[in-house]
Amino acid sequence: MELGLFQKDVGAFLRVDAFTVLNWEKDKTIPATRYLPRIVAFLGYDPFPAPRTLGERVVAARRRLGIPRKRLAHRLGVDEGALKRWEEERVKPQGNCLSKILCFLARAD
Repeated sequence: MELGLFQKDVGAFLRVDAFTVLNWEKDKTIPATRYLPRIVAFLGYDPFPAPRTLGERVVAARRRLGIPRKRLAHRLGVDEGALKRWEEERVKPQGNCLSKILCFLARAD
């Protein structure tokens, strides 16, 4: 609204249709992870709070890169449920898994 753009203009930038933008605006759906880098680029800033914990850092890196949890889990060679528990800080990664997470974060920065 502030920029005087229509949903179709925003959609063109984000490579989605105007109805998708409308659904996001009305909280009927949420953007898939793959769209988040373009949304941040469109806004000119990251609207999410700065990460403080290891789990929050992983989520922030996935969001910034547009990587769904399932794909990152596969890339790390871990179970998607385990990655979710790490992100939610219910369990802390140990040993080789912690090393893989730290390596991913180092490359993501």
